[in-house]
Amino acid sequence: MKYIPASTIAQLLPARTIEIVTLAFAGGSAVVGLFITFLAIRALRRHQSRQMLLLSVGMVLLFGAAYLVAMVGTVLIHVRVLTLPQQNYVRLLVRALQFVGLVAIASSLVLRE
Repeated sequence: MKYIPASTIAQLLPARTIEIVTLAFAGGSAVVGLFITFLAIRALRRHQSRQMLLLSVGMVLLFGAAYLVAMVGTVLIHVRVLTLPQQNYVRLLVRALQFVGLVAIASSLVLRE
C-alpha cells in the first residue's frame, strides 16, 4: 500500500466538507447521548435507588449535557457568535460536565446501600 501524505489528503478534501462532517458527528453524538440519557432516566424510574440516581445523573451530564454543549458551542463558533478565544469557556464547561458526570458514575459504582 502506497503512503499518501497528509498534505495530499488535505488538498483532496475541501475545508467546507470537513466542517460539515465534523458538525454531523457532533450532532450524531448529541443525539446518541440524549438517547442514553433517556434510557438512564427510564431505568431510574424503575429502580429508585441512590446508586441509580447517581448513575443517571452521571450519564445525563456525560452523554447528554456535555455533547449538547459541545455541539452548540461548535455551531456558535462556526456562525461567529463566539470568538475563537471564547471557545476556551465552552471547552471548560464541557470538561467540567464530563468530570462531574464521571465522578457521579464512579460514585454509583462504589456506593453500597
